[in-house]
Amino acid sequence: MPTLAHRLKSFVASFYWFFYQGRWRVKDVFDDLYEGQQRGETLRGIFRDVFGDDYAEEADPTGFLTMTDLRNLAKHLSLAEGDSLVDLACGLGGAGFWVARQTSALLTGIDISSVAIEKARERIVDFGLTGRAEFHVGDFAATGLPQANFAGAMSVDSLFLVPDKIGSVREAARILKPAARFVFTTWELDMAGGVRDYRPVLEENGFEVEVCDTTPNWEAYQRAVYERILAEREVLIEEMGKKTAMVWVHDAQAELPRLPRMRRVLIAARKK
Repeated sequence: MPTLAHRLKSFVASFYWFFYQGRWRVKDVFDDLYEGQQRGETLRGIFRDVFGDDYAEEADPTGFLTMTDLRNLAKHLSLAEGDSLVDLACGLGGAGFWVARQTSALLTGIDISSVAIEKARERIVDFGLTGRAEFHVGDFAATGLPQANFAGAMSVDSLFLVPDKIGSVREAARILKPAARFVFTTWELDMAGGVRDYRPVLEENGFEVEVCDTTPNWEAYQRAVYERILAEREVLIEEMGKKTAMVWVHDAQAELPRLPRMRRVLIAARKK
């Protein structure tokens, strides 16, 4: 069950999402995002143009995931065939599907958006993971999953968004088996409300950090994507619908000025 501290942090975060996206709850924002995301061929084209051969076409990512990221996630998780993998804040499931298939792991996906979970379930057969993947609605910091149950946990570009970041790290530690790894990409933010360095947070909450790498050229790629999104705003609205497109537009407007105070990282941490 969510703690009182977690509930309070979620309530405070609601104000951020209201002013940032015009929606009161983070769940509402991501339901809007995923509702029309799969219709976003123009958005995919933007990412293809910016990332080139590194674009993770098959995974059909919602954000800045690349093939390099996917290969690094699979490598650092160090999973064996039949191991259990949890993808936290899994979205439409593409990253988890790819890693689970690559490593022959059994996949569980958790996301706060019921829309994302429904659409992820529909994609299981596309990756040949029938009977080997399942998806549930849940909170990053309060998954409802069994303790010490997973051989690996992953997350893509999500931890910086959750209201209770410390609670989320603790939850990842709680559901992992001893010596299992939590591997994720996220942004470190040198500003109020952000985490400037995840290593102390992880070390103080059950993990030993093994890898902390800055994504090469992340700022140039991200800036290029955001500038294209703003330039093609009307096309995106027509294609994906206003609610979905405006999540991307608002994100671009908010993040472009903040890019010099951010860095995108890939971190691999082993449960102590």
